[in-house]
Amino acid sequence: MSGRDAEEGEAGTGRTQLHGIAASPGVGIGPAFVVGSRKARVPHLQIEREDAANEVKRFRAALRLTQEQLEAIKARLPHGEHRQILKAQQMMLRDPDFTGRTEALIRERSINAEWALSLVAEEVQQTLGQADDEYFRERRSDVMFLAERVLRNLTGESAAEISPPVGAVVVAHDLSPADMASLARADVTGIVTAMGGRTSHSAIMARSLELPAVVGVEGLLDDVVSGDMILVDGIHGRVIVRPDPAELERWIEIRDRYEAFEDRIQKDHALPATAQDGQHVALRANVALVEEVASAVFHGAEGIGLYRTEYIFMNRAEAPTEDEHYQHAKEALRRVAPYPVTIRTFDLGSDKTARILTGGDEEEVNPAMGLRSLRLALRERELFLAQLRGLMRAALHGPLRIMLPLVSGVNELKQALAVVAEAREQLHRAGMAHDPDVPVGIMIEMPSAAVIADLLAPHVDFMSIGTNDLIQYTLAIDRENEDVGYLYEPLHPAILRLIQGVTAAGERAEIPVSLCGEMAADPRYTWVLVGLGVRELSMHPSAIPVIKSIIRSSHTEEMVELAKRALAAGDGHCAEAVVLQVMRERFPEHLEHGAGDLPAPGVPGAGLDEPPPGDAVGAPRS
Repeated sequence: MSGRDAEEGEAGTGRTQLHGIAASPGVGIGPAFVVGSRKARVPHLQIEREDAANEVKRFRAALRLTQEQLEAIKARLPHGEHRQILKAQQMMLRDPDFTGRTEALIRERSINAEWALSLVAEEVQQTLGQADDEYFRERRSDVMFLAERVLRNLTGESAAEISPPVGAVVVAHDLSPADMASLARADVTGIVTAMGGRTSHSAIMARSLELPAVVGVEGLLDDVVSGDMILVDGIHGRVIVRPDPAELERWIEIRDRYEAFEDRIQKDHALPATAQDGQHVALRANVALVEEVASAVFHGAEGIGLYRTEYIFMNRAEAPTEDEHYQHAKEALRRVAPYPVTIRTFDLGSDKTARILTGGDEEEVNPAMGLRSLRLALRERELFLAQLRGLMRAALHGPLRIMLPLVSGVNELKQALAVVAEAREQLHRAGMAHDPDVPVGIMIEMPSAAVIADLLAPHVDFMSIGTNDLIQYTLAIDRENEDVGYLYEPLHPAILRLIQGVTAAGERAEIPVSLCGEMAADPRYTWVLVGLGVRELSMHPSAIPVIKSIIRSSHTEEMVELAKRALAAGDGHCAEAVVLQVMRERFPEHLEHGAGDLPAPGVPGAGLDEPPPGDAVGAPRS
């Protein structure tokens, strides 16, 4: 939850505490380097109709120059993930919905290229802003940054790279992929932005660079000026501006303790997550880009438990080909070998990107429960078949698993498996080398699927519990709605019983059951999940060392006992209290550095047993 708690309201005077979204873990301390507004000038000019062709030509020249600039930036980057993000922006420059519409406006309305481009960028941003999925909403900033770069090339304005001094904390309204590329070579200690969420590119790249970051901080630029001492708490989503000397000293101790803890648990990254009684729990990584696999390996992941393929469909006019799916999957397998990669088939929602793919124009009233995910795949059969064929071909290069998302029942699952069989037959008839026995599983994220997991299990090779949607649908709450956030209870008896039921169904069917929602990454819930029978957890890579350390320090018997106590508690709040008491006593450092509900020690007005200001214990973290 964003907000502020200022002792004095004016920028540059008095201590101020701000709240945002914890985007990249860690503690950063240093003088603020404020990146000012660099909005490009947009002249509004009417042109003669006969000049439209020249204006289009000028626009196309600016597009070519922008392509060259992005290519030059990519060439300087050693980080693969940054290259991929910049590549996505280059693809947008070839998107007819972006460029073609601009040229059409130039001709239809007889206006200059800058004006036309700004209108189209605004339209696209508004459309993306209405998307159900946070990831797609965050792509609004990509459109804005790309349009800004093209506008500067049209007007001849230069956009200097940001050059923060060594040890600075970068403060900005937002940071473009090109800005973040500059920071990849800079020696800064943290990042704070007024805009963005956990899936914004600035957040993704901050995690890749392992820079502490807080995003979505309201009123940020009203409270900070360059040179202000600033503390970035990327664990709890706090930013403290102009701390007093005693507080600064405490935070330096907190930072040093955090870094020592991280170094200590990272030393065991190559060791298995095996409890002291010998029970092994496979810890895998959730990724959206093949370049994120390097981070997964570094943090000790035993493979990829959830590879989101939506990114492959982003910012393009045409759907990815079978060969593109093959190449992406093959590369992921190569980078994580010899471990498995579980690839989820496209989980697109009823948003603009999905409409480009399907040709639909109607907006849904409730897209979260509309034409999305597997439902969309079954309707768009050729897109589904192309992806399945590519994945089956890639499975020859390593242990690949195909996961079907948002399955609601047996009939829908049988329809999907029929398409899988069709893709297999197509490859066989074409004489294409492929793995005919690639494991196929399902994501359990609907209450209906969880309740009948015993009926679904005989038809699949594995099941994976997606707690993000399972909690949202079971408790009928929107995770993005702050008014009902207090109802978000991961330890609600209904959720615990559903998880227990799915693991029991998997055990009876003798198939593995994993869990890949946000609960997997939260050290508060590790004992409960393992105690409920989950033997495979998949999470963002940076969370793996903390969870691994907890498991390696535990006995299965005590985890099972805590799960029983949570189930017997009767309601979510009581279960939370029971679990937190046990986990805080056993793993104070792990929860301090890995759980979003606990404040760092020494923060004024907060003790180890209190949540940070404005948050309820157990409330969802962004």
